[in-house]
Amino acid sequence: MRPAQLLLNQAKKGSGIGIPVELTPLFIAMGLALASGTYFTYKKFRHDDSLRVTKNPEMSNLKKVLAESENKE
Repeated sequence: MRPAQLLLNQAKKGSGIGIPVELTPLFIAMGLALASGTYFTYKKFRHDDSLRVTKNPEMSNLKKVLAESENKE
């Protein structure tokens, strides 16, 4: 009887993290959503010239605004 009890105790010990198998598709879907969101956000910020993220003096309206404010005074 004693060896059977030892085998049962060893079988109860789980290895690794106790994540249910049912959550695996959720983790895969969330991983794909995060990866695609990161990729497309990086692509938008890196390659879109109409955004004012980079220094683009041709698209700046600063001179126009300053000239209008000087004319008002």
